[in-house]
Amino acid sequence: MIYLFAQFTADDVAREVARLQRNYEFLSYGLTAAWMILVVYVLLMLARQRKLKREIASLRAMLEEKKQSTI
Repeated sequence: MIYLFAQFTADDVAREVARLQRNYEFLSYGLTAAWMILVVYVLLMLARQRKLKREIASLRAMLEEKKQSTI
């Protein structure tokens, strides 16, 4: 087992560390993008919910007006 470690040079280790750092950098970019997409989606759903609530209130008011005019 020790023999395997002796085969690696300092340059090999430095290249591997640099590769891993790049991978973590891409991972952090991916996670940031995923969170941003999620936040935008939630905000869009909230806006849609508010719009639907306004439409429902408008329809209820129209229904009440119609009931009042028929009575």
